[in-house]
Amino acid sequence: MSGRASWYLALSLAAVHVVSSVDRHILTLVLSALQLDFTLSDTDLGFLHGTAYVLSYAIAIVPVGILADRYDRRRIVIGGLIIWTIGTAACGLSQSYTQLILARMLVGLGQAALVPTAISLIAESFGARRMGRPIAVFTAAATIGRGVALLGGGMLLGWIVNHGLSPQLAPWRALFLASLALNLAVLAWFSTVKGGSRGAALRGPQAGLASIVSARWPVYLAYFGGAVASITLVQIIAAWTPTLLIRSFALTVSQSGMLFGPIVLCFGPAGNLAGGWLVDHLERRSMAGAPALANALSLCAAVLAGTVLCSAQTLPVAVTGLIATTFFLGMTTPAGLVGIQNLTPSDIRGRVTGLFVLCVTLVSLGAGPVAVGWLSDHVFGAASGLRFAVLAMFWGIGCLGTVSAVIAKRLDRTAN
Repeated sequence: MSGRASWYLALSLAAVHVVSSVDRHILTLVLSALQLDFTLSDTDLGFLHGTAYVLSYAIAIVPVGILADRYDRRRIVIGGLIIWTIGTAACGLSQSYTQLILARMLVGLGQAALVPTAISLIAESFGARRMGRPIAVFTAAATIGRGVALLGGGMLLGWIVNHGLSPQLAPWRALFLASLALNLAVLAWFSTVKGGSRGAALRGPQAGLASIVSARWPVYLAYFGGAVASITLVQIIAAWTPTLLIRSFALTVSQSGMLFGPIVLCFGPAGNLAGGWLVDHLERRSMAGAPALANALSLCAAVLAGTVLCSAQTLPVAVTGLIATTFFLGMTTPAGLVGIQNLTPSDIRGRVTGLFVLCVTLVSLGAGPVAVGWLSDHVFGAASGLRFAVLAMFWGIGCLGTVSAVIAKRLDRTAN
């Protein structure tokens, strides 16, 4: 595939990822309205927002990866987009909490098709030494989509409340339905993409997943450790930064959100792109384990920046630390995905990537934010306990992740 066609594919997949992130996060804006309309508890809302989505996503992502290794990946992406678009529409039309749960699970089911299929397509299209930047563009799209959902969706919801689409349609329902215009536009765009067929792979012998992983499990495990550290720290920053700013500098909830949101929207994607550039730069120098080295360097910088954030005594210093932390954590995210693609034969990349993303997501989401809360409550205690809890997690997880990335660098013999 030519360079222009490859980038057209990467940008199209990034657009699909933006829509995926919008549809995943737009529910956040209407939780209060749903609670009133359906008489829900906070536990019900938590299950709807997180568990219902993650459950179907986790169940589907590895099987979809298997499909991506065998069939036309372009059609798999389109099919996933159609499924979660139907799920988003169903959220807006639901008449009960049970229907909302099923609709949310449909969103998770469709979105499970995207990451393993897209990463496999990008890796095959760009090849070695060139996949760092396009994978970074793809990962940056998730952060952009979250910003579009929260900022753009908030503006759209405000307009709907003031003007309304229909007197019989509740604003939260109108928001879900109006957001589908973006889905349809991106679906039309991605339908113009060519390629993605797995016909050649089907006719030839396929590598055995078990044999490949068993032969290379130490380096896979080392890359996994670095990726878990990176994503866990990202989750900690996302979950606890607004509260940390409120407790440390007496900001209001609104002030904290207005400060944190633009930083994430601007410097997260910028870090993703810088990380992708660094991986490609190192690989062009034929350096074995280039993604692992990029991950180690970025994690070290993120730990130092996080230390500035947690120890700051004034708001400007804290904001400077937060900007740097967000940027360097953004740099870490493409490295693990690129490293896994380099290690894995093309005919099993879908299932390996699906399994990798699933395990990293479950560990980072399940352990990171709750561990900070436990340390704050039971170890550090006092008013400044949250600062020390976040700082302890940054040094503990960051150092372990850096060591894991250094081990991956030594074990990885894929010099491209």
